[in-house]
Amino acid sequence: MVAERTAPWGVIFDVDGTMVDNVAFHEKAWLTFGERHDLPITSSFYREKMHSRSNDLIAKVLYGEDVSPALAAAMNKEKEAIYRELYRPHIKENPGLTPLLEALHREKIPCAAASNSPPENVDMILEGLHVRHFFKATSALDGTGRGKPHPDLLLKAAQALELKINRCVVLEDSISGFEAAERAGAPFIVISCGSNPASLLHTQNARAIHLDFTTLTPEVLRAALSK
Repeated sequence: MVAERTAPWGVIFDVDGTMVDNVAFHEKAWLTFGERHDLPITSSFYREKMHSRSNDLIAKVLYGEDVSPALAAAMNKEKEAIYRELYRPHIKENPGLTPLLEALHREKIPCAAASNSPPENVDMILEGLHVRHFFKATSALDGTGRGKPHPDLLLKAAQALELKINRCVVLEDSISGFEAAERAGAPFIVISCGSNPASLLHTQNARAIHLDFTTLTPEVLRAALSK
């Protein structure tokens, strides 16, 4: 038991919907993009077909399976620029995030961020919340890999932390994140305050569900490794 408690471990934080409740701003950005390009993106369409998916998958939803890389890249660049313009003045952490990061830092538990968003979005959040110094690594979609629900981003984050993925507790809010953690072989805890309610129907394999970070401590996270 002592060896298990003292073995190296870490925490991988999802960003959108987990660290911050920004889903409404992503939705607004997609609606704006749809209006600009005469695409039939409605709120219900966004929630059913687009929410929490990586942009490479969304490009196929909007333009078909044979969408060209150039069109997908242009879509990604424009939509994310719209989102950053909309959300930058409103960045606010979900309750308890900074105190948890401070507690993990005191205990020398390494942390990483893993997001389906591009690096520019992740940078905006970490810098806007003034928490970048708590993260040893970030893993984001830079156009060269696969997003969640594939496990790649989580595996990359664990590698950067120099830990096996099963020694990393993943904090997530979405179906694609839950599936990525399961595929990777990582225990995950749900942060529900920014979740799409439909996502919470798929949490049967979660180690726990917490509304926000205020009820999480390093000890609670460590316990998720042994369940």
